[in-house]
Amino acid sequence: MNIKVSDLDHLKGEPLPFRLTLDADELKRRHQEIRGLTPVEVSGEAAKLGNLYYVKGEMKSDVDFVCARCLKPFTRHTAVPFAETFAPAESAEDEDQDSDILPLEGDEIELKPLLQEDFLLAIPAFPLCEEECKGLCPECGVNRNEQACECKHERIDPRLAGLADFFKDSK
Repeated sequence: MNIKVSDLDHLKGEPLPFRLTLDADELKRRHQEIRGLTPVEVSGEAAKLGNLYYVKGEMKSDVDFVCARCLKPFTRHTAVPFAETFAPAESAEDEDQDSDILPLEGDEIELKPLLQEDFLLAIPAFPLCEEECKGLCPECGVNRNEQACECKHERIDPRLAGLADFFKDSK
């Protein structure tokens, strides 16, 4: 979906509401952690204030993941807010390089690529089913969220293993 700059100019600061749906299959292909995805519903508004164009809103979807620690599949409702600022190309060149103001080229604001990027950046690289997930036991493979295992998880640096024998003799 594109928003015409001339429409925003005619509204003279009044917001222009918009709604669109992003393609779930394309987003799923672009992020390796997404296992499934409902269509991403986008609602927002665009406005021109002064010499700048503002686009803001929120994207919502249910995303299927596999936990990075315990490998359990789970679904999380994701709500991603977005806000972008545009300026005409000639005035955007005057801004410094670190500015968050995007140059506006042409007579339309192309939303789809920006919204896809914002959504994908909000998806975690290592999704967890819950923040306190204990993961799988590296010895026996049991899910430590569901049951405790009797494995010893004591790690001794092989360079210091000789010191353990030294302290056993002193007892």
